Amino acid sequence: MYRKLEIILKSDEYLEDLRFELDHSNPNYLTVLQKRIKDMEKSDHGIVVAGETSAGKTTLINKLLNRRLFKGRNLETTSTIIKLRNSERIKIITESDAGKIEEKDFTDKCDLASKDGVKVLRDFLKDMTDMTASQRSAQIRNVDISLPIPFLQGNTILVDTPGIGGSGEVTQKLLDYLPNAVSFIFVINVGSAGGMQNDRLPEILRSITLLQLDDEMPCFDSQDVMFVTNKWDTIESNAEGSDENSSDEDDVTKTWKTLKANIKKHWPSVKEENIYRLSLKDIDKRNIYSAEYDKFLTALKSNAKKSENSRVLQHLRFLKDLLTNISKGLSARLELRQMSERDQHHLEEAHNKKIKTITDECVQIKDTLRKKTQKAIEDTAEACYDYMLTPAGKDKVLNPPGHKPIMKIDWQPNVFTEKVQERVKMYVSEYLQTKDVLQKFRKIKDETASFYQKKSSDLSKMETGWTGCTEDKTSKTPTLSKEDSELSTASFVGIVLATSPLWIPLLATGVGLTIAASPIIFPVVKFLGRDKRKEKLIDEEYRRCLLSIKGLICKELETNQGSVINKFVDRVTDDLILGRIQSLQKMIHQLSKSRSEIISNVDTLSYLAKNIKSIEGSATELLDFVAQEVKATETGMH
Repeated sequence: MYRKLEIILKSDEYLEDLRFELDHSNPNYLTVLQKRIKDMEKSDHGIVVAGETSAGKTTLINKLLNRRLFKGRNLETTSTIIKLRNSERIKIITESDAGKIEEKDFTDKCDLASKDGVKVLRDFLKDMTDMTASQRSAQIRNVDISLPIPFLQGNTILVDTPGIGGSGEVTQKLLDYLPNAVSFIFVINVGSAGGMQNDRLPEILRSITLLQLDDEMPCFDSQDVMFVTNKWDTIESNAEGSDENSSDEDDVTKTWKTLKANIKKHWPSVKEENIYRLSLKDIDKRNIYSAEYDKFLTALKSNAKKSENSRVLQHLRFLKDLLTNISKGLSARLELRQMSERDQHHLEEAHNKKIKTITDECVQIKDTLRKKTQKAIEDTAEACYDYMLTPAGKDKVLNPPGHKPIMKIDWQPNVFTEKVQERVKMYVSEYLQTKDVLQKFRKIKDETASFYQKKSSDLSKMETGWTGCTEDKTSKTPTLSKEDSELSTASFVGIVLATSPLWIPLLATGVGLTIAASPIIFPVVKFLGRDKRKEKLIDEEYRRCLLSIKGLICKELETNQGSVINKFVDRVTDDLILGRIQSLQKMIHQLSKSRSEIISNVDTLSYLAKNIKSIEGSATELLDFVAQEVKATETGMH
């Protein structure tokens, strides 16, 4: 369908003025079509496996492959992106950072049913992917491995990534791959619960959100992300060695509840059933972990099928949107025969006035919403600072529930300053996650979405005045979600974020306080009694933290909520509404300028409209079918 449409748009019959209009509603439409065709042809949309170093990613990959293809270590080892795809033949293709591609076929060289055969492949991959074993691996951009992996059907692949928490360069490779991801599996080591999920998850979620607003990740659904919490055997072992009066089950249960709460906090759209509790090294035994792994594997297979359908679904939505915009120009020209010059002139005058009004409203709302965002940021920082200044606020910050009162901590000056900063960070992070704070940004987001809906409706009524087209009540195009019915412009995939419960969770480590210990207070406090020294040191350090707290909160909010909301506002006003207005303006101008020529060219226009209608019918039929497939897959998962 893409190729058929491309031929029509490049043909001599598709007039220059039609191209001119379409380029405003769908900028660079031929280039975009080429990208979409390439996207359909390439099989590089993966379910990404990510996790902190030593979390158990390698073990999980080996389990999924039913063979020990990769050797895991406690150190950061994987230095490149590893793509795994289903194939009858066994091949490895490597691509270097310089773009050099090498391919090696192992089909006749190793029998994967034997240990020796697997070892041949493992030894070769070690040189390509393990930076502790080979300097060469650091120069490899990605390794593409083809072998029999039955649960990966169609064009879905499994992607192993460098460990999170390692070097910045390695982490960047994961972020660079994000546009190709259709889903994630995050592997978390419960023995080091503070690592990845506390800072990296929000960073990744923010990157995904911004990419979605730029239409770079149209097939990604954050609700499908799966979390494998691993190494529960270490928690149970620690519980067994603890105080005999404590309950092992209570210790494990408490850790499980805390971990789930942390994951939900930092990835708000996660479904609880997508959080799994495993000990990957023990799943070969018939125990609770093997049963949980079976559940995870079933969900993964469903996700793999769903991700492939989702890709097609997003392509069809884009195609339908493009076809709708093409049809508008053709329908308006065909309808011109039924409209007198006088009626055309009156409609043109009326619509030009409305267009000016909407254009002015876009400029005004953009400025208003940006100011509201900045004010929400500043008010939040001021309110947090004001409360922290009060005695009650100071007590709450320094003595949070579940932590030893700060005055009862053993006397060590350096530790005390660290504890004060740590508790200030903790409080600020929790404050920025409160409902009142989040609601400020939700209101701005909702106001933006509401503005889009109203202006989009206004523009649709104006377009109908020229095209004579009304909504087809008998259309078989399925209504898949609330977002699709309210915000029908499929090209604006990012706007579905308007219904998400939260834009971006702030870093759990809180604002980036890096306050050096004062060189002045130590000579003073050494002449005081122990408690007085503690009190003096706590007060001085707390006061020092407060000096920069407002600025640091503002910076944190501007980086997260601010940047995302401003991009959202720009997307609505500049790209969607104004782009659509410009296309409508050009169409109205061309209809007036070339009325006689257009009417005389009705046969060519009818021919084009018929071909476009044919593609639209095929797209609608296929969209309906794929939507049913997606629905069936989701029902099966539940």
